[in-house]
Amino acid sequence: MKIQMLKIDGVKRLFVLNGDPKVVARGFALGSFVGMLPFPGFQMLISAVLASLLRFHKGAAIAGVFNTNVVTGVFVFAFNYWLGKKILGIDSSFHIPKQINIGFAKTVIEAGSDVFLSLLLGGFITGILAMFLGYYVSLSILTRKIKSKNED
Repeated sequence: MKIQMLKIDGVKRLFVLNGDPKVVARGFALGSFVGMLPFPGFQMLISAVLASLLRFHKGAAIAGVFNTNVVTGVFVFAFNYWLGKKILGIDSSFHIPKQINIGFAKTVIEAGSDVFLSLLLGGFITGILAMFLGYYVSLSILTRKIKSKNED
């Protein structure tokens, strides 16, 4: 229950971030992309660094990674693994752990390069979809928010 509240609070904070809506939306889109990659525990850091380099909104980039969390991570990474495995034609008996945490990286490394490449490819594909969806949805909401604020 507490984790779900944190996720809701994080999404709410996105829409009170100050800045150009396009810059904020780009940050959220970047975080949404990175959130799909198989680097749990490091996604916020990766998003913040990339957002700084690309001059996107860092806070929005960090909020965007929460599309994968302890609740959704198992499902997201299982789908990404399945997708990558199908595209690469890999036959593997590896199963996604029932809990995704910082130890997930070690588990994937020990499973071998086929597992990592499957997760990475699947995550890249779903990340692109999440990136576009995150950008256009957040830009639309932020633009409407500014428009309604100016009308008041």
